[in-house]
Amino acid sequence: MRLWTVQHRAILDSLKTDGELVGDWDRLLVSSYRPAYEEMVAEMTRRGLDCRGRPPVWAWLGRDTRDNAVAVTAELLLSPETDEEYARYVVLDLDVPDEMVVLSSYGRWNDFMEAIFLGEGPATMNWSIDRDELAGVQACSPRVLAGHVRSARPLEPFDPAQDS
Repeated sequence: MRLWTVQHRAILDSLKTDGELVGDWDRLLVSSYRPAYEEMVAEMTRRGLDCRGRPPVWAWLGRDTRDNAVAVTAELLLSPETDEEYARYVVLDLDVPDEMVVLSSYGRWNDFMEAIFLGEGPATMNWSIDRDELAGVQACSPRVLAGHVRSARPLEPFDPAQDS
């Protein structure tokens, strides 16, 4: 399955030395997200994927298109502003076996997280993906092996010239 993800550039060293990229609870961008992430881990376990007590590696369905679609998604999630902040990240184009991935709706995931944080309604995740949500599918895997990485490149900012 073709996926792409944005990660801190230090993971390139981890991929070389350890042969894999795995999640780490201490590296969550927002620690209050942990209850939601733990539910993702539980769902992955129900589907036969063992995260070994760690959070999953998050990615997006599809290949790295090397265009503004990737840049906008990364900017919304990470909010880099300076050249130095962009330089911290790399975009990985991945080819991960289907059986190592759980797909879910990013929109439904955000609804689930909102219910957890704001206490509005039951905090239960709807794991289905409707046909109209196919453009917003997130992918989670317990790990990404070095052999799954097709390419790595620096994260580049949104380029208005691409859209003209």
